[in-house]
Amino acid sequence: MRKILLRLLLLALLAAAASSPFWGPRAGRRIDWFAAERVEVTGASLMAPHEVLRASGVRVGLNVWTDPAPYVAALRRNPAVADAEIVRVLPRTLRIRVTEKSPAALVQAGTLRPATADGEVLAVDPARVSIDLPLFTGRVRVDGRGRIADAEARAALAEAGRLGALEPALMARVSEVRPAGRDGLRLILSAPAADLLVRDGISPGAVVRLRAALDDVARRAAADTVQHGRPVLDARFDDQVVVRREG
Repeated sequence: MRKILLRLLLLALLAAAASSPFWGPRAGRRIDWFAAERVEVTGASLMAPHEVLRASGVRVGLNVWTDPAPYVAALRRNPAVADAEIVRVLPRTLRIRVTEKSPAALVQAGTLRPATADGEVLAVDPARVSIDLPLFTGRVRVDGRGRIADAEARAALAEAGRLGALEPALMARVSEVRPAGRDGLRLILSAPAADLLVRDGISPGAVVRLRAALDDVARRAAADTVQHGRPVLDARFDDQVVVRREG
């Protein structure tokens, strides 16, 4: 009976501490029992969990009532992190939630690095993380702030990022991205083997037509034992997709 009463008292204290923004955290920091036994990391793919912990400074044994602001600020200084928060899960768990920057493609900037849609080159080694991105093969110059200086490359990455958000299943099949003249992209697919030509700002309706045309090309390729050049699907027109073969 005594153990049950102690447990109920402890639960009441936890509830009171959690509901009090004033004395709860200050009182909890003085109690060793609130030392974190577990630290969870969610939302990270560009960074391994141990890298998130190292970047934040959070460790097992840290009191869960410790002010998280310095640790969150340390995470936000990491070049791969767009935002972060640290929440306590009473009684003895800390949870780090990371929102990473979204890379649009890999670029050759001295070494292979992921770059975001707004032209920021991330200091992330793609060989150390599981990352599936197309390779951008246009000209790339990086300025002293770690941003791509070429307007054509920035525009291409912006469109690749927009297409990735608009049609992720299609962009997952793209192995390479190249500029295609002014205001356009060439997307290289390996399965099926085809090139897609799109203009900047392609509409959702045009993407639907392009996907239907690509499915048709894939069906024809599966039935055709004699290949006559690589298919090119040109979706730069207002209301149609033109299919031709090159090579």
